[in-house]
Amino acid sequence: MWNQSSKKSSKEKFASAQEAYNCALNLLSYRDFSDKKMKERLQLKGADEEQAEQAIAKLQHYGLLDEQRYAARVFEGWLNKRCYGRLHLQAEMNKRGIRADIAQQVLEQFTPELEEQQAEYAAQLFLERNKQKLSQLQDKELDAQAKQLLNKKIYAAAGRFMAARGFSSRYTQILWEKLQGNTDI
Repeated sequence: MWNQSSKKSSKEKFASAQEAYNCALNLLSYRDFSDKKMKERLQLKGADEEQAEQAIAKLQHYGLLDEQRYAARVFEGWLNKRCYGRLHLQAEMNKRGIRADIAQQVLEQFTPELEEQQAEYAAQLFLERNKQKLSQLQDKELDAQAKQLLNKKIYAAAGRFMAARGFSSRYTQILWEKLQGNTDI
């Protein structure tokens, strides 16, 4: 049975940089971290700033903590989601504590063509999720004023949908063009 008293309390401080290093190895066995986030986690676990920095230096020396590699993995995982734009990627990199210079290198890989492809996927997702509302526009019983109001609501929802996924208005236009063709307005 697992003994809770054997687990180091978050209030207890590490006695050495080696303890911080061992803790970091344990953390890395679950997932990757940026340098900044690893330092934060080690300090949360009980390392002082110097111990955390020494542990991080040792991890980097052995190639176990590589921010460039981590940023590439974040980009690949994010890209597989298929329906997010540049601003979302930038926010994701920032949230994960990736250095600005490395994040910029990754963002350079995200070409306008690739972002347009992502916007196409996002537009398709919006259309699928809003089939019922779009079909209401074809309803013969709705008067012109009701259709116009529903149309405005759909376009507003489309703008919010694309903005929430990190697309600029340039790419939101892709969805609006699909809506135009889908609703014959």
